[in-house]
Amino acid sequence: MILLNDERIANVTCIDNEEKMISLRNVHKNVLIDESRSQISSKSDLFCYAREEIINKCKKAANSLPSGYQFLVKEAYRPLSRQKKSFMEAFDDYKSKYPLKSDDEIYKLTCQYVAPIDVAGHPTGGAIDITLLKNGTEVDMGTEFNDIPVEPENLTYLYSEYISDTAKANRKILIDSMERAGFTNYPTEWWHWSYGDCYWAFINHCNAIYSGVEENDILW
Repeated sequence: MILLNDERIANVTCIDNEEKMISLRNVHKNVLIDESRSQISSKSDLFCYAREEIINKCKKAANSLPSGYQFLVKEAYRPLSRQKKSFMEAFDDYKSKYPLKSDDEIYKLTCQYVAPIDVAGHPTGGAIDITLLKNGTEVDMGTEFNDIPVEPENLTYLYSEYISDTAKANRKILIDSMERAGFTNYPTEWWHWSYGDCYWAFINHCNAIYSGVEENDILW
């Protein structure tokens, strides 16, 4: 499993194509937004914005969903400042839980849950956190969105063997639709998918086309 602490990802060449950001609101009847923001830390009003090609790929993925299913977007764009704060908060939390582990071990643990700022997908506008609805209700995905992976079960891992058959079937629907559209999953988080960022680029053996951007510098 390749995690975001892998230095090969930080060494990926990124040439930002300066693609603009667009809201995911009202782009497709099967792409809904969790406007409550109850499960995310970002206070940015641009939390459901993403690069233009992400929008196109979300629409493609939505077209392939089985009847009765919809996407529920939890978060897309996240400011660089919020990403950095989230990483440090998670690092400090793990350090307090595991005082005997080295900083390198804590760093690796943290990278399972929060991306370090230099390779994070959300600040690029190229990552999206997403789950499924069926007939308007969130389905069983094996864990809640944004749960923390806990050994040995690691239920948040995309292919965890410890979740129910129902959850596995629902994850397969998500996997099939998102991969068909060209997204790449971050394997410790079933909900996290990206295109154009450093992780996607490393997995697909190409250059990244989206770099991190602060809110004030976003292209419209």
